Amino acid sequence: MTTAALFLVLSSAFAHATWNLLLKRSEHKAVFFWSFTVVSFFVFAIPATVFLVIDGLTWQGVLFGLGSASIHGAYGITLSRTYELGDLSAGYPVARGMGVMLIPIFGVSVLGEDISAAAVAGIGLVLAGIYAVQVQPHSLRDLLQPARALALPSSRLALLTGIFIAGYSVWDKAALDHVTPLVLNQFNLTGYLFLMLPFAMHTSGARLRSEWIANGRGIVAAGVLAPLAYIMVLAALTTSQVSYIGPTREVGIVLGAVLGVVFLGEGFGASRIGGALLVLGGVLTLSLAP
Repeated sequence: MTTAALFLVLSSAFAHATWNLLLKRSEHKAVFFWSFTVVSFFVFAIPATVFLVIDGLTWQGVLFGLGSASIHGAYGITLSRTYELGDLSAGYPVARGMGVMLIPIFGVSVLGEDISAAAVAGIGLVLAGIYAVQVQPHSLRDLLQPARALALPSSRLALLTGIFIAGYSVWDKAALDHVTPLVLNQFNLTGYLFLMLPFAMHTSGARLRSEWIANGRGIVAAGVLAPLAYIMVLAALTTSQVSYIGPTREVGIVLGAVLGVVFLGEGFGASRIGGALLVLGGVLTLSLAP
């Protein structure tokens, strides 16, 4: 992985964990997500249009963009629901960790990428960290039966979110051969806007108004941070393999666990932060992999 790609991915991780904190702290998660997507769409519309005019767009690019929009929209729905039902310090690591496990598998099987032994070791450390983060250690039995935690609806939704994360990571890597990062991101934002609209407005406009009154600044901040975080990842993907970029991005798991424990007062702080540090060790190993 190049130094520039590593810088982009780590910067993206900070931005990503921060907007996830803002989403978790919101009152109506789907409304908040949809609202900040509206902000994102208009903030990045002009730059995306400039790149579209300069580079053009083929029919293959349109098809890849529509596919990406669909996967991202589904991801937005499941992520919002995960935070409705569960903690940030548990849902965030499980969702991101599931993506870590699947991205290299998809990268090898779909894109024909090769991964080194060092990369496999790094991925193993990341998964060990996810194991530690997602269990609720009331006793030794809980530590030896991590599947007990997966019985929770929030955990199952987090795993489904992770599948979408792996899916859009590999799909978008292929899409970058036909679409520039800013234009592809605009497709993704469109997917959020259309697919999440029924979930954001399933009752009335009252929730939308109350969310803006209570969390207007957070909506605007997330509206900038969320697409910026992913654009940085897309830029990194133009120079490095998705099998390395995807897992390295999960340094944000450390931040997600810490933010949930420190700022939201969520439980099991020692095991979640300890597991997050294992993830960090795996990320550092991946960053050094050839």
